[in-house]
Amino acid sequence: MVSKVRQGTDKETDQGQGAGQAMEDAAALAVVLPKGTSPEDVTERLHLYEKIRMERAHTIQEFSRQAGKDRIPGQPPTIKMMNYTNYNFGHDAHDHATKAFNRYLWSKKKDLYWRMPIGFGPFPGPRQDFYGRRQPSELERTFKTISVKFLTSRTFLETILPTDSFRFKEPGTVCTASLSVTQLNNMSWLGGGGYNHLGLYIHGIEYVKRDGASVNGTHLAVLFESLTDPIVSGREELGMPKLFCDIDVEHHATAARVRASWRGARFADISLKNLRPDAPETEHGTIGGEADYGILTYRYIPSVGEPGKADAEYACVVPHEEEARDVPATVHAVSRSSDASVKMEGHDWEKLPTLHHVAKFLAEMPIYEVVGAKVVEGTGVPNVSAARRIE
Repeated sequence: MVSKVRQGTDKETDQGQGAGQAMEDAAALAVVLPKGTSPEDVTERLHLYEKIRMERAHTIQEFSRQAGKDRIPGQPPTIKMMNYTNYNFGHDAHDHATKAFNRYLWSKKKDLYWRMPIGFGPFPGPRQDFYGRRQPSELERTFKTISVKFLTSRTFLETILPTDSFRFKEPGTVCTASLSVTQLNNMSWLGGGGYNHLGLYIHGIEYVKRDGASVNGTHLAVLFESLTDPIVSGREELGMPKLFCDIDVEHHATAARVRASWRGARFADISLKNLRPDAPETEHGTIGGEADYGILTYRYIPSVGEPGKADAEYACVVPHEEEARDVPATVHAVSRSSDASVKMEGHDWEKLPTLHHVAKFLAEMPIYEVVGAKVVEGTGVPNVSAARRIE
């Protein structure tokens, strides 16, 4: 029925008299009262229909009145016919009502996630679908995390802390950091697929707020991911420092290996040998095992047309406790390595035209001693909806 109504509004509308407007009314009603509309919604939908149609119906009616008046000789016409014609025929009642109805539906749910391009509506992602519903099956998502924790130079890592509000909690020249790789699968928001990510986590960091209070955590300096979708959602919705690269993961009974590259230029090679099983209950579920508050990041959004100026920049945190309470992870298998190695290569601007400065830092980062290397497998992957601005 709607297609016939639309055809009528496009091709058969008269000069705005009753029949033409009636067809437009029908098209608008078909949009705001689709099949499945509940009875309790009808009254509000009819108010929306009235709002959609009121201005146009009265305007067309007034045009028709003016067009029907007798013209006074020597006086200019009371109506500009081209304006009338353009307004009357340059309109599709179904499309106009659809736009208004979509905006009405979106306005009913205030916590929808919006990302560019916004013209198509809210954006589905890890935390909710297009309709604002929470993504299902979070407890069935699988993870495999391969990590190496090591001693390194505190003064060297201080050079990449985002602002002076980030600092190490303890004095000294040695600190701990981790290179952690996670392979995710069975992600419902990706149609059951998955992706890999590799991050540099700096332990023992605190963020000092303007009032002097501090938030203790592990600073996520950079997070490489192998898929665009989580990169975009993580950067825009969570303030995560995400970048793209290819991440290949190999895992066997006694060994695991991770290689990260950009268009064939490998810049990270992490190897764990002599893996031996350990009890799953030995794992605490946080990166590095520290009992800190959460993951600390820094969000920066550049201003368009003003290089060097930010539209927004502030520190964020993902609290461990809130994440675990929302989607508890279940560890099924743990294995530890007594022979782990990390090889980084910075290359140059030719081979890594967008990542050289990051890869160069990783290659220059000293690894004094590996203090732990492990593979942790389990189910239950949080959606990171607990991420929030610190101040």
